[in-house]
Amino acid sequence: MGNVNCCSSRPVPGSLKRNTLKNSRNNYGYKDVDQMDFAKLGADGECPLSIGNSCYKTSSSKKVSLEDFALLKVLGKGSFGKVLLVEKMDTGLLYAMKVLKKDVIIQRKQKVHMRAEREILETVDSPFILGLHYAFQTNDKLYLVMDFMSGGELFFHLRREKKFLESKTRFYAAEIILALEHLHSVGIIYRDLKPENILIGADGHIKIADFGLSKQGIEEGAKTYTFCGTPEYLAPEILQAKGHDKAVDYWSLGALIYEMLTGAPPFYSRDKQQMFRNILEKPLEIKPYFSAEAGSLLSSLLVVDPNKRLANVTELKAHPFFKGFDWEKAVKCQVKPPFIPKTSNDKDLKYFDKMFTEASVDETPSHGQMKGKSVENSYGYTFHGFTYEPEKSIREEETAEDIDFVKHEGNRKEYHKISP
Repeated sequence: MGNVNCCSSRPVPGSLKRNTLKNSRNNYGYKDVDQMDFAKLGADGECPLSIGNSCYKTSSSKKVSLEDFALLKVLGKGSFGKVLLVEKMDTGLLYAMKVLKKDVIIQRKQKVHMRAEREILETVDSPFILGLHYAFQTNDKLYLVMDFMSGGELFFHLRREKKFLESKTRFYAAEIILALEHLHSVGIIYRDLKPENILIGADGHIKIADFGLSKQGIEEGAKTYTFCGTPEYLAPEILQAKGHDKAVDYWSLGALIYEMLTGAPPFYSRDKQQMFRNILEKPLEIKPYFSAEAGSLLSSLLVVDPNKRLANVTELKAHPFFKGFDWEKAVKCQVKPPFIPKTSNDKDLKYFDKMFTEASVDETPSHGQMKGKSVENSYGYTFHGFTYEPEKSIREEETAEDIDFVKHEGNRKEYHKISP
């Protein structure tokens, strides 16, 4: 079966993190969202109960579960689990299934990360944001069934081509802007924009993925103070702990555009502390091969003072770099992509790393098999409100308490962070 096209109301799934530039990109930080209530199965009559491999309540007697999918290939993996290419057996449709281990999520205090991603995937509705189709759980794992993006990560293509032409960069930047515009319009700051989180579909259009570091409920003029993100893309105000708003996404957009045009982020250094100093103090290097329009755009986005940064989407769309670009057609996915994946069939994974696709789909450790200390009593616990099935789900009541947590990932040569 073919992939759902870019402008469908509920699109098709993605990939994950691979070895990045110099094998050094790590996501880490504090997060300031509510903790997901995590209660034992059956402890409350309103909690969804585990029956076989389904773990939720719906208005339909037929519950979607693991048995409804054929597990085909590994698309990527990390410390929490892996992402699989799966086929829904009754329809033949392909999806990306993100499989997460509950004990690892609890041990690493990632319940908040999971909650943010799960809620955002369900609530946002944009052709440029990865779509969620189903969510369910077993005693020891969580499952998110999302769009399959057969073109893989933008990073895969940038690594292969070294750098993009300005015309190609313009197209991807424009669709990313449309995704950010939608997120900001519903009070979400993305905070993790980078090539690894940009996925390319079979039709050549992009979707952004991985919302674990996103912040919801940010009203116009409000700020949040969480230290989080990927080092190469951290905005100065995050490093300075001055509080930040949606302007951080436009700094990251500038860094991403710079990387697409040059092959490397603007302030990169192997020494992270030096890189942070570069972000705060080093003048932006405008390459001699940049057009005047590209140089102007980057000089407007990569401004240390967020109050002077180009962070107004209307003004951004009107910038000379996008002169002649048809935004009305773009929002309908009617602008022709500069690249369309050439695959032999719907299951061709030529744009995914072989170190993943050649691995066994059964490699994800079960409860108690992970390295290090296991989380006591994590088996059989339920993530309330996690289950999702379009137009059928019944939301369970959740109890929330405020927490902060640190998310620090090791060198990506050793750890590949899951992305939908």
